[in-house]
Amino acid sequence: MRMTHPDRARGFTLIEIVVSIFIVTLVLGVAVLSFRSMQDEGRLKNEAVALKLAARKLMRQAVENNRSYSMTLAPTFFAVGPTYSDSVLEGSFAGMDPEEAMRQIRGERHQLENNIQLWVRRWNEPIFRAPRVPFERWIFEPGGICEPLSLRLTYGDATMSMTFNPLTAHAEDESLIIPN
Repeated sequence: MRMTHPDRARGFTLIEIVVSIFIVTLVLGVAVLSFRSMQDEGRLKNEAVALKLAARKLMRQAVENNRSYSMTLAPTFFAVGPTYSDSVLEGSFAGMDPEEAMRQIRGERHQLENNIQLWVRRWNEPIFRAPRVPFERWIFEPGGICEPLSLRLTYGDATMSMTFNPLTAHAEDESLIIPN
């Protein structure tokens, strides 16, 4: 039979306390990273939904009004509205500072959330690139056709890519990459 000393209280050893703190810290770290990934995913998906809705709206308006519409693409925003001829646009932006030209773009403007960037890949382009300054347009014709286009939204290392069908302006191929 084993006897214990009554004056000696049972407790945890220093090693047990350190191991417990390490495990709790590890679990909290994983939880924080997962939460950040979910936030990144939510931000990208919100902006992607706005882009998809705008594309469908422009396609519908082009068909209903028998008029061309365009989406103006910029790295930090997009704008939707009627299409103006290239000569009008070139004349109005000729010699203008690119920042000033961006402020002059007509149409309903949608500012992307902070630190989200928009990238474009047109038909037969091998890689995504930033939209051309001062503007880059995506045209929606009255016959119900738009240019085949892929758009990518980036937020840090997270990316969401969408390829749009030229007949329906619906995003067909979507991919979301959120690194750990």
